[in-house]
Amino acid sequence: MTSGNQGEIPGTNSKPLEKLNTLNHSVAVGADIGGSHITTALIDLENRALIAGSYYRTHIDANGSAEDIIRNWAEVIRKSMAAATGTYKIGIAMPGPFDYEKGISFITGLHKYESLYGLNVKDLLAVALQIQPQHIKMANDASCFLRGELFGGAVKGELNVTGLTLGTGFGSAIAENGIVRDGSYFDLPFLEARAEDYFCSRWLVKRYHELSGRQVANVKEITLSSDIYTTTVFHEFGINLALFLSTLDKVPERVLLGGNIAQTYQLFNPGLQEGLNEKGLNISFVLSTLDENAALLGAVTI
Repeated sequence: MTSGNQGEIPGTNSKPLEKLNTLNHSVAVGADIGGSHITTALIDLENRALIAGSYYRTHIDANGSAEDIIRNWAEVIRKSMAAATGTYKIGIAMPGPFDYEKGISFITGLHKYESLYGLNVKDLLAVALQIQPQHIKMANDASCFLRGELFGGAVKGELNVTGLTLGTGFGSAIAENGIVRDGSYFDLPFLEARAEDYFCSRWLVKRYHELSGRQVANVKEITLSSDIYTTTVFHEFGINLALFLSTLDKVPERVLLGGNIAQTYQLFNPGLQEGLNEKGLNISFVLSTLDENAALLGAVTI
C-alpha cells in the first residue's frame, strides 16, 4: 500500500474541527472503496462538508489477501479518524455484489477482492478498528453517490432522480420521493450482451481500437486523440445510452451523471440527444458537482 493525497479537495467545502474526546453524532467517517483505492474523510454532518486535514486516498491491491486488504483499509480509516479524537459512525460505499446489511462480500469473477468472497467484512473491519460492528454501515457505491449529491450536491433537495455512474463499471441508483435504492442496471440485457459491457471505459477503449486500429490505455487517451474516430465512438456511446434508457420499465425524467466518463459529456451528448429525439423522450441531465466526494457524503447518510 502506498500513501495517497491528503488534505482538502479543490471545489469542496471543508472546515477544521476542534479535538473531541466523546462519542460524536454530528461527525462521521465516510469511506469510498473502489477497485483499486480507498478514499476516506471525516464529514461534518451539520454543515455537509469534509473536515479539513482528514482526507486520505490510497492505492489498494484488490488482488491481495483478505488479511492485507482489511488491514490496509483499516489503516486509512484510522488516519481520517485521527484528525479529531473521538468515536464516530463509519459509512462505507462498497461495490457489489454484497450483503450490505450483514456485511458479507459476494464479489467474484470481477478481478477484484476475490479473497473477501463469503467473508463478513463488517466484522473483520470492526475487529481491526477495535470498534463495535454496529458502528459500521455499508451501502452500494452508486447509491452512495446519489445520496451524496442529494445531500449536498448537484441535485440537493430533489426527490426523484436516477443516478448513473459511468467509469470502470456501470453503476445506477434511483431516488423516488427522496428514498434511494439500488438500480442494478448493470446486469440488464442490452444489445448483444448486458448494459455494463456498453457503458464503461472498456467499451470505449475496445470500440476505439476497432474503428482506428490504435490501442489506447484509457478514455483520456481517446479524448486527446481528437480525430474522427474519437467523434464516432462517443457518438455511438451517446446513441446507445439513449437507447438503453428508452428500454427501462420506467424511463427517468431526470438523470444525474457521475464517474470519469461523465467528464466527457460534451463529447457523447450529441449522440445522446439524437437518440432521445428518435425515441421521443425528454430527459434532463445534470452532472455531478461533488465527483468522488459524493460517495463519501452519501456513505455517512446510510
